[in-house]
Amino acid sequence: MTTIGQNRRTGGLVVLLTLGLLAPLVHQRVFQAGNDASRFAQIESLVDHGEGPIDGSRYRWTVDRVTIGGRVHSNKPPLLSLLGAAVYLGIRSVTGMTFARNESAIIYALNLLLAALPTALLVAFFHRTLARRWGAPGPEGGAPAGIAEPAALAAVALAAGTILTSFSTVLNNHTIAAALLFAACVAAWSGGALAAGVWIALTACIDPVPGLVFAPVLAVMVRDDAGRRGLSRYLGALAAGAVVFVAANLLVVGSPWPPKMVPGARDYSSGMAPSVAGVLLPKTWTYHLAALFGWHGFFTVSPVLLFGAAGMARSARDGHPIRRRWVLLLGAACAVMIAGHALFVGSYGGWSYGFRYLIPIIPVLLFFAPAVLGRWGRRVFVPVLAMSCLCALLGAYHPWPPGHEPETGRHPVASVVTNPVGANLAAWWRQHLPDGAITDLTGRLFISTDKGERERYLALFYASKGDLAMAQRIVAGSPGP
Repeated sequence: MTTIGQNRRTGGLVVLLTLGLLAPLVHQRVFQAGNDASRFAQIESLVDHGEGPIDGSRYRWTVDRVTIGGRVHSNKPPLLSLLGAAVYLGIRSVTGMTFARNESAIIYALNLLLAALPTALLVAFFHRTLARRWGAPGPEGGAPAGIAEPAALAAVALAAGTILTSFSTVLNNHTIAAALLFAACVAAWSGGALAAGVWIALTACIDPVPGLVFAPVLAVMVRDDAGRRGLSRYLGALAAGAVVFVAANLLVVGSPWPPKMVPGARDYSSGMAPSVAGVLLPKTWTYHLAALFGWHGFFTVSPVLLFGAAGMARSARDGHPIRRRWVLLLGAACAVMIAGHALFVGSYGGWSYGFRYLIPIIPVLLFFAPAVLGRWGRRVFVPVLAMSCLCALLGAYHPWPPGHEPETGRHPVASVVTNPVGANLAAWWRQHLPDGAITDLTGRLFISTDKGERERYLALFYASKGDLAMAQRIVAGSPGP
């Protein structure tokens, strides 16, 4: 009982610390990039207008929309929006607040409860899982016998050192999918066949691609551990998840298919460039490498993840802390996610800070980081973690910054910037030290040497994050508040 109580207290402390980090960073405005606007439009329409189409929403302007039967709909899988609608309905019933009268407060509350809180719970569960799985010494060269420091470092990396942090401040499906996917993996390798099926089914309902990629991998793990009976329970949960997915689509768009795949649906963004099922395809051969190691790259924006990849490779060799076969299966699933998105998904996820489609696999990768966090590994890890934390916090400042999208043509202003990390840094200095030398230097380095071009971009930057007052001051030539 003492150990259980200590675990609960530690878990509660980790949740509070993570929320303490994220809560001040959570946004209370809607972004012009359109991703969060699409979900807010769906939530508002369901609760305040009692219908699935978003024609009557204040956010109907979102680019992430489809037209079905002459009505405008969100193009997102609807289950997360249905969950958001339930939360919003509860808030409205208790407090009387609505989008119309209390827009900033409602947006903040939804972002906090649907993005930041799931990440805080994930970090606590992640830390506890590390302590349990890596607590026993591994083979020679594997995880260190004393796990407390590596576990804490990996948990800090998950909470504050990747683009998971950046996107835990704004409504999106990737962060909650990361929590669900990791829960599914832990359940599968811990003998929880039914739980694994429930969590991976929910992952697929919220963020279909990682759910579908990992579902067969977890099925093999469940079969290895729990036999045919366990596999039956797992598959039953998957079937129930498929029913939920179809029911959500029927309720919101009137079709069993998700919005982008409804016969006759016209996706607004698909007309911008060649696409499949509303997904823009890459146009250049260099894009595939840039998606991982360019300025938007998955590993560039979150370099601490390289330790997770290296740790997974070592665990696959050592068979610790889970079976070698299972590590290989998880590695294959991560490789499919990484390669598939780098090869077939263009424009870096739109106006996006980093390659956001891979956020769901971040906890899976970092789980294996302790394998390379021996004494020397920690010495290298700490400075890389510091760099990753800086990048993550800059991303939280604006998760959807205007930027060049090679697949959709050159935006006259946004295309000035190809480096979202540097642009966010320059914009942060512009707001907090408008006349400083460092502001001018970062603006020249990361945006443009031409002052007029630089100021036009910064005006768009702040307008796109809903800070119209700051955008207007820049347009008017005022240095700041």
